[in-house]
Amino acid sequence: MKQQNEAFNQETINLGWDQLQQNTIENLRAKSFGEANLNIKQMMAFAADDNSKWEYIRMALVSMPNDLAEGLVDLALEKSFIKNNRPEQFAFVRVLTQIEAYEKSMVLLNDLIDQEQTVEYVYWRARLHLLMKQEAKAEIDYLWLLDKAPKNTDYLSQYVTLLNFLGRNDEAMALLVDNEGDVDLLFRQIILLVQQDQDDSAKEKLTQLKALTNEAELTVEQKLEIGELSYWLEDYDYAMSLLQSVKSGEHINKAKLLMANVLVKQQQYDRAAVMYHQVQNGPEVHAIPAYQLEIELYREQGDMDAALKTADAALQMFKKDPDILYSRALLHAQNNNIPAVEADLNEILSQNPDNADAMNALGYSWADNDMKLDLAYDYIMRAHELKPNDKAILDSVGWIYYKKGELEKAEKYLRMAIENNTRDTESYQHLITVLEAQGDSIGADEIRKKALELFPSFTD
Repeated sequence: MKQQNEAFNQETINLGWDQLQQNTIENLRAKSFGEANLNIKQMMAFAADDNSKWEYIRMALVSMPNDLAEGLVDLALEKSFIKNNRPEQFAFVRVLTQIEAYEKSMVLLNDLIDQEQTVEYVYWRARLHLLMKQEAKAEIDYLWLLDKAPKNTDYLSQYVTLLNFLGRNDEAMALLVDNEGDVDLLFRQIILLVQQDQDDSAKEKLTQLKALTNEAELTVEQKLEIGELSYWLEDYDYAMSLLQSVKSGEHINKAKLLMANVLVKQQQYDRAAVMYHQVQNGPEVHAIPAYQLEIELYREQGDMDAALKTADAALQMFKKDPDILYSRALLHAQNNNIPAVEADLNEILSQNPDNADAMNALGYSWADNDMKLDLAYDYIMRAHELKPNDKAILDSVGWIYYKKGELEKAEKYLRMAIENNTRDTESYQHLITVLEAQGDSIGADEIRKKALELFPSFTD
């Protein structure tokens, strides 16, 4: 009789849990977060010491607004099962990190490390330090991890990323050279070479990477990363072979975007457009870039009507999307349709007043057309405050100073804009204009010569 009662009670609990799960899902989908908050509290009462129930609760928490989720985590951490279970506490460290409650996550994680310094805990703390911009503390943790496992690819890769961020590229390169028998680390070495504009060395290492990948079973993520790298290094056949092997539904749209870019480089424009159209029917995260790339394809071909038609179609699908609006604004600027430029960029700024790119584009459009120079200056300088190292914005700062007649300041910022700039010609053209305005024909010729070395078809 007792066993029957226990079975009945358990069945009742299961029915209650299943109903709570269903209610929680429905309320989260409907964004009824107050109701979902109550559901999750009730689920905690049901969960007791059942790990699987607590795992479900954590999945629900990360779908809640961060402030509500943080309060629910606090409640969970008071439960005796969680208090006395380090793996469960660590699972909530991950939740707190995901909802960006970094300080609280760090306090709990440090308490766990004080009890038991495991590589799992220290590895998470190293990454958490980076999220909190505590690079020196992160480095201490990575060095501790590498002392435990000197050849661990994840530790090496992330430590190299940190060194790269800190500008210690020689140290990063030395680590990578010592471990270039690993696909991921050789890939990182090539990325570092590209960042340093050492394309010839990068291409040599890509040949080495190709040989290495012939003997390895690549993951889908590796195929995408190496395929994109091969595209940038102009090995289009290898890029295409890797990307065509991606069959996963989750990754196929990204692979198609990259393949379309390869087709553009191979001047197979119609095939590229077809592939962009395929991706435009997929998830928004890929559809919007597909529209932007198709717009750019037509713009580069000089077919402004097709480019604008594509932008308009995209905005029918994704109303007031800032990325598409920005693409269309650039088309309007090229057509010298300043009212349309203002309309699109002001719409972006109404959504996000601190959008530095929109602010810069609007200020530059005014400056380039000798309009509203004082307001253009204000917009460009605000964009510069937000993104002080952005090359396009540095170019705009130099150009607005030129338009205002402050030639020395114009030269200063345009020289900053061309420093290590091997991708864009406009700043070189602007600097030549400024130097010639100052009567410095020798200086202008030097910049012209440098530009021609970088861009053989350069004209000013």
